Amino acid sequence: MKIVNVKDFGAKGDGCTLNTVAIQNAIDSLESGDTLLFENGTFLTGTISLKSDMVLKIDKGAEICGSRNIEHYRANGFYHNEMIDTVSLIYALDCNNIEITGGGVIQLSGDAFVDFDTYLPDYLDPDTMNKAFVEQTVIAIKKRPTQPIFFNNCKNLRIHNIKVFNSPCWTMVFSNCENILVDSVYVDNHVRIPNNDGVHFTASKNIVVKNSTFLCGDDCFAATCITNRDGVCENMEISDCLMSSRSAAIRFGHLYSHVRNVVVKNIKILPSNRGISIFSGDDGIVENVLIENVEAKTQIHAGYWWGKGEGFVVCAKNAKGKIKNVKIKDCKFIEENPSIIVGDNNVCDVTLENCSFTYEKGYTHPYYYGKMDIQPNIQALEAAPFKEGDTLYVDGCVNFKAE
Repeated sequence: MKIVNVKDFGAKGDGCTLNTVAIQNAIDSLESGDTLLFENGTFLTGTISLKSDMVLKIDKGAEICGSRNIEHYRANGFYHNEMIDTVSLIYALDCNNIEITGGGVIQLSGDAFVDFDTYLPDYLDPDTMNKAFVEQTVIAIKKRPTQPIFFNNCKNLRIHNIKVFNSPCWTMVFSNCENILVDSVYVDNHVRIPNNDGVHFTASKNIVVKNSTFLCGDDCFAATCITNRDGVCENMEISDCLMSSRSAAIRFGHLYSHVRNVVVKNIKILPSNRGISIFSGDDGIVENVLIENVEAKTQIHAGYWWGKGEGFVVCAKNAKGKIKNVKIKDCKFIEENPSIIVGDNNVCDVTLENCSFTYEKGYTHPYYYGKMDIQPNIQALEAAPFKEGDTLYVDGCVNFKAE
């Protein structure tokens, strides 16, 4: 096992030279167990692919910087059910035993792939959209890398002690992967860029995420089966993290996803549109979820975001799928709209134990209150069935307990 410095292959850390070929040549030269080292500089690059049995080490003082030119990226060949072409900065397919570490930075240059002068339509009359409101909205995207750091069908992955900034889309994605550790990772994305999830697991298992910070426009943590609708995303523990999102800090499930065996504990959520989302749609199942010792503050942000200030949402409304065996324990929610549990008698065995709820308005409240948001199950906002000041709304749940 040896350390290979990218500079020995001609890579330059001057922030100007495009180093794609030099970096890829260095990766291709690695033997089993070798470390690829980046030190002292900013290394501009386009798409690079990793290999099995390697360590990607980005030292403090070093940065891998994604090009701001979309022509420097290429599709990696994986068909993505939602994004279609999977275009990445760093990716690995069918690989095992990969580690990314070192204390340095991966800069994903997301602001180069959006239009800050255009925002998506809002629910409000345009005359209501003052500058403060507009600065919270979802901005328009250009052609962009769709899965900047992407793994598919990989085992034994360790991402730790690294900083990732400014993602144009889903930041770190693990598709059909096993045995994954994300530890002491700091993700800081632009809060107006849509889809820039912090870490997204799809049809993957044996997952640990801990001691990390996720500041995102979209979901901070998501577990679904978007890339493999016949798969299962299972056996997850998320602990000791700080999160903030314009969507949901933590999301489990989607329209077709089977998610099970989840523990969430010791999480602090700064003002987010939603704290925790558990959703099931057509044929989706979410089961065996324990959420413990979460402190969440939610508020309504202007713009076309999912969520309207709910502490948590458990939703199987208008769906064939199910949600069952969810326990929320020792949690504190400061929320602008009530937490919601809704279904068509396909939400079962939800228990709240020693949870507190505090109602607190934000300055956008008068413009958005009075509607219930359970997107994506029902695309349009509905008239709110609860009263202002309510902190919990339950309907269509079998065997709900509040202790």
